[in-house]
Amino acid sequence: MKITWKRGFCYIEFERKSIPPERFTALCKLARAMIGGMVVLGLVHMVGAWAIAWAVGALVAVGLYSLVKEEFR
Repeated sequence: MKITWKRGFCYIEFERKSIPPERFTALCKLARAMIGGMVVLGLVHMVGAWAIAWAVGALVAVGLYSLVKEEFR
């Protein structure tokens, strides 16, 4: 990666090697986990932990109902 900065008659060039793809992927996963955690904490703060537990339970129940309904068609 090469960065060039020009101001008047002065040029500054900075060059460095890019990070490896594995490290970039790990940083992206870390950022995604942090954002997801903050969203969950915000939801718990707004509606309470029991509301989220009931919502997750309802989603699981709907999913199981859909699977059972497809099985017996």
